[in-house]
Amino acid sequence: MKILVLGATGYIGSATVNRLLAEGHEVVAFTRSGEAANLPSVAGDLTDPASLRAAITGDIDAVINIAPPTGDEDADHAATDAIVESLAGSGRAYVYTSGIWVLGETGDDALDEDAPTNAIAIVGYRPRVEQRVLDAASRDVRTAVIRPGIVHGNGGGIPGMMIGWAKEQGVARHVGENTRWPMVHVDDLAALFTLAVTGAKAGSLYHGVGEESVLVADLAAATGAPTEVWTQEEAAAVVGEAFAEALGLNQVVSGAKARAELGWSPLGPGAVESMRS
Repeated sequence: MKILVLGATGYIGSATVNRLLAEGHEVVAFTRSGEAANLPSVAGDLTDPASLRAAITGDIDAVINIAPPTGDEDADHAATDAIVESLAGSGRAYVYTSGIWVLGETGDDALDEDAPTNAIAIVGYRPRVEQRVLDAASRDVRTAVIRPGIVHGNGGGIPGMMIGWAKEQGVARHVGENTRWPMVHVDDLAALFTLAVTGAKAGSLYHGVGEESVLVADLAAATGAPTEVWTQEEAAAVVGEAFAEALGLNQVVSGAKARAELGWSPLGPGAVESMRS
């Protein structure tokens, strides 16, 4: 397949591109500059629907959107509409990246894809974008939405930030005594994107979760630094209120559906092991 990847040069995007190439697909990167190392690329911006339409040429078999949202709901809806309009009636695939923060607090039972959304502020409008993407299945677009857990591995993601904070401050801080995060290794997530773009049925929603719940205190301890519990208010003074709420979000989320329907088999190291290494 020839696949246009939005966000191809980012943390998750780079891993996904590597996986796609390893499996014999052709990748075109959609970047602001129109340049990406060792990849064919086209210039464009998520806030410019015309550039999206121009990039989705007739030889593009699928689009994967791993780019960060713009933060502007109208702009993200316009981007979705431009992609869908370009693919409509073709049966080609569109995979959109959301995240498990749209579920809000979960309690102790693992939530699956049938659970209602209760998005926290930092992702407040994203469930509406998800639904817009899923509804495009009625226009003969093979749409799928993936909600990754907290991504780890290769020194990146929020766990990578925790390691950086511990090095800088000499203490590993985490929000809440018993906060749990659903997590996924970046290479396993890349495998899920590849499975979804090639085999997901139209209108599919998947949680990209390798471990249903990991105690954040254990992640902090894995940095090797002394640990310290932050209140959400203390964290907000450093990272902002919206991100502090996300860091303190206690969740248990199931990734069983992707395993059952797509044959996804996460193989990467667990989050605590990944942090230690």
